[in-house]
Amino acid sequence: MLPLAHVGFTTTAVKLLAKSLKINHIDYRLLIPASLLPDLLDKPIAGVFRGIYSYESRAVGHSFVFLGCLGLMLLLQYFFCRKHWLLPVLIGVACHDILDAMWLHPEIFWWPLYGWDFYVPSNEAWQGDFRLGQYKINQLDLLDNVSVLLLLYFLMNMALQKRIFRFFREGDL
Repeated sequence: MLPLAHVGFTTTAVKLLAKSLKINHIDYRLLIPASLLPDLLDKPIAGVFRGIYSYESRAVGHSFVFLGCLGLMLLLQYFFCRKHWLLPVLIGVACHDILDAMWLHPEIFWWPLYGWDFYVPSNEAWQGDFRLGQYKINQLDLLDNVSVLLLLYFLMNMALQKRIFRFFREGDL
């Protein structure tokens, strides 16, 4: 999935979930970059270890080990400091793994249980096409365009309510 799709769908899902659960404050300044964190981690690692890993798109950042380490850090943070500012980071990374359909790639998600190397998956999510009559629309393009519309909605909503500076100060969307 493309970066804007990760940001748009993660932000929308968390906003809807927070509204339905009546959660007062989530720091979207942490959530938005965290929704890209696995890719931001895996791309440089692949560049450094190009001869070792055969697959550069998804590696350690997309694994349960990384998600588990974030969860452990969150528990330690809450236990010792009674703070939970790492929660949006954990949610962002988990949403990224869901949007990348990591259940289709257990050898990457459950690394290192299947071995230490990251292989190119035989099946990729979101690679198909939609057909609307004679028109053919790529799934990735459609998802990316929908996410841009969602992000524009949030931006316009903040602009109309004059809350853009509040977003940068407090992380409130």
